[in-house]
Formats: sequence, structure tokens, C-alpha cells
Amino acid sequence: MDNLLEVRNLQTHFFMAEGVAKAVDSTTFSIRRGQVLGVVGESGCGKSVTARSIMRMVRPPGHTVDGEIFYSRDDQNGQDMTLDLLQLPATGTEMRAIRGGEIAMIFQEPRASLSPVHRVGDQITENILLHQSVTQAEAEDIAIEMLRQVHIPLAEQRMDAFAHQLSGGMCQRVMIAMALSCHPSLLIADEPTTALDVTTEAQILELMQGLQADLNMAIMFITHDLGVVADMADEVAVMYLGKIVERGAAADIFRDPKHPYTIALLESLPRMDQRREWLQTIRGVVPDPYSTLSGCPFHPRCADFIAGVCDEIVPQPITLEDNREVRCLLYTEHAHQESAPVAEETSHQ
Repeated sequence: MDNLLEVRNLQTHFFMAEGVAKAVDSTTFSIRRGQVLGVVGESGCGKSVTARSIMRMVRPPGHTVDGEIFYSRDDQNGQDMTLDLLQLPATGTEMRAIRGGEIAMIFQEPRASLSPVHRVGDQITENILLHQSVTQAEAEDIAIEMLRQVHIPLAEQRMDAFAHQLSGGMCQRVMIAMALSCHPSLLIADEPTTALDVTTEAQILELMQGLQADLNMAIMFITHDLGVVADMADEVAVMYLGKIVERGAAADIFRDPKHPYTIALLESLPRMDQRREWLQTIRGVVPDPYSTLSGCPFHPRCADFIAGVCDEIVPQPITLEDNREVRCLLYTEHAHQESAPVAEETSHQ
């Protein structure tokens, strides 16, 4: 496969006074050129930290302690070359050229990402000048056009605005314009439409899909909205406690989810034919990041929990049909060994 990005055994931990929080724990996945990978899961499952690890933007007390992040790019002669981003200095010239130019990120909190003392137009223009060989006037024209593309009215006037003069939705659109201004090979979108109304959200998603098709741009789309994932993603990765517990084609995941966590997520979606029924919920909460659970990390909340198996054995990734990957003991011989006595005991009762 023509992989643009390949992440292997990524481990990013936060070393706190309370203990070590394994925000990303042995995560492996790949993104092909032009592919949209949807990354879903509850808050605290490691989605954003995975994205920041790829961008080499994890700050202390967080550290990427192990793993490989292979990024494929064309060299000056047009030949394909592969870099391990973790081997590059995070603040070095090469990584700074990749970050924001070839790999761009839309952050979840736009007001925290935009400078409060610089005009938004200057911030977009600075990014363009840093990564493209254009003049100041040309960079400003590109910035204005990008603001128009993300449906900001009076784009020329908005160039002179400060972040505090714009609404949350406007700030989010400025961030999207900045990320797309250099036509990156990979766009990491961390909840990019959280602050937008549904009409603007549809417009932004349509814009991203159009640019993806025109530029053959890959997208890593992080979201809680499974409806957006169903519409946008080619492949889905479901994360829980820093691990990818299920990965596969989006159509397969939605049609036939395998992992109990994926099943629970999909069952919690509201349905038009269940308007008079209570919404399904996932029992319990995501465990404390400092706690160390034995066995499967999802077993305290799992409806299919097998005592003596799920709470003792750590599940490893298993490849099923259609290149589906799942990290669950229900698909191993341990489940078959335990199911017979349980069924026999139930029949006697």
C-alpha cells in the first residue's frame, strides 16, 4: 500500500507527581495517500495526544518514549523518501518545515491556538510565507482567498481583526483556513467543527472533501460525531485508553462492529425509530489515567466480560476477515474455553 504515514508502537506518557499516565499506549496504524481516517472514542482515550505526537508537539511532562512515525515525502529530485519523525529534533529546521506545511493540524480550541495580540490575517500570512516561496502581497491574497473558502464574510476586513473580535465559530474557521493555506499532504483535524452550527459544519466538511479530492490530501479526522465519520471516513480507528481497539473500513465498522466498545458507541447513537425510548449508555466511566488495570482495559465496562479471562489476560491485536483488526479476547481461544462451562451452568439453573 502507498502509505503516507505509518505509526508503529507509539507510546506517549505523561510523568506526573501522581504517577505515569499512558495517554498513548502501543498504538499502531497507517494512513494512505488521499485516505480519510476517522479516529473516534470518548474523551481521555488518547486521540488528541496521538495527533500531537505525530506533529512533535507534546510538551513536558509528556514524552514520546517509544515507537516510530514514518512519513513519506518527495525529495528535491522527486524521489520518494521516508523519514522517521521521531528521529528529527522537534524544533529543528526539517521538522518545522514539515509541521504546518506538509502536515497541518486544526486544533480543537481555536481561541487557545490563535495569538490574542496579532491580527488573524497576519497569522495566516506568516504561515504561508514560512512554507511557500511567495511575496508578502501574494501571501495576503492567498490568505484572503482561504478566508473566503471557509465562508467568512467580508474576508478583506476580517484580515485586520483580532481573535477576541470574532465569534468562536469564526475563530475555528480562521484555524481551518490557516491549516489548509499551504495545501498539506496530511491534514490532522481535531474536532474541527465543534464550535460551528450545523449549516456551517456541512459547508466546512464539503470544503475539506473537495480539497482532499483536488490535492489527493490525506485526513486524520478526530471526532466524537459518528455521523460525520460515517460520511467522511474511508477507514475508522476506535481508541480506548491509548490503544486502538478496532480498526477497519468505515462501512464494515458501521455494518458489523466487532469490539464491545465499538458496539456500545454505535448503540448509544439516537435513532429516528426510537424517539420514545431512553438512549443507550455505556456503563461506568473511562478509568483514571494513573490506574493500572489488569487484563483488558475495557473489561470493567464490558457487557461481554468473561471472569478469569478478560480481567487477567491483556488482549493483543487480531486480524479478522477483510483486513479488520480487533483487540478483544472474545475472538481468541480463551473465550471458547470459558463459554462452555458458563453455558452448562446456565442450563442447569
